[in-house]
Amino acid sequence: MADRPTLASDAQLYAKIGYTPAGDEATRATGCLVDASELIRDEAGKTWLNEAGDEVEDVPPRVQRICVAAAYRAFANPEGLSQRSIADSSKSYDRTGREGGEDVYLTDREIRAVRRAAGGSSFAAVTVVSPWSGDES
Repeated sequence: MADRPTLASDAQLYAKIGYTPAGDEATRATGCLVDASELIRDEAGKTWLNEAGDEVEDVPPRVQRICVAAAYRAFANPEGLSQRSIADSSKSYDRTGREGGEDVYLTDREIRAVRRAAGGSSFAAVTVVSPWSGDES
């Protein structure tokens, strides 16, 4: 299956990176956008694709910015390092505190923003049945 269109453009990511990557680096940047887009779609429960599924439509600007931010984090730090020391060469991984230290991830704040943009809510209604309903049968 071919990758679906990304929620943000390569140009938007390149602007964040500060230059236009070429060759393998451009391929890696696009891959980061693809991964970020799919992660956002999973969280949102919405694709922002047209009926044919070949073009994005009505992607909120906030979702585009989150997509670029997630892709940029992965592009700028492909090893997922949270810390590095030069003397005695020490490295620390898994900056996200998640299993596997995913290279593309969303922060809790970004997840909430994506869900709001998709029309989701964190509100939940619960019906409680009381054993003291007043019936004395």
